[in-house]
Amino acid sequence: MKKIEWLIAVFFIGMGLMCMSISALSFQSDSLLQVGGYIKTLLICAILLIAIIFLLVQWIRVRKKR
Repeated sequence: MKKIEWLIAVFFIGMGLMCMSISALSFQSDSLLQVGGYIKTLLICAILLIAIIFLLVQWIRVRKKR
């Protein structure tokens, strides 16, 4: 598979995991304000993961050009 296909697959897996975790958290007895805190934490983790993957891909591209 090409790199872009891997990135698309990882993107869909991440979306699926986020949807499942949000629905699992919403069925608990917590209030919606606490669920909002969980969602914010999940989004921050997702953004950090995407940034790390982006930096890794850029680093690999720079190494290949040398």
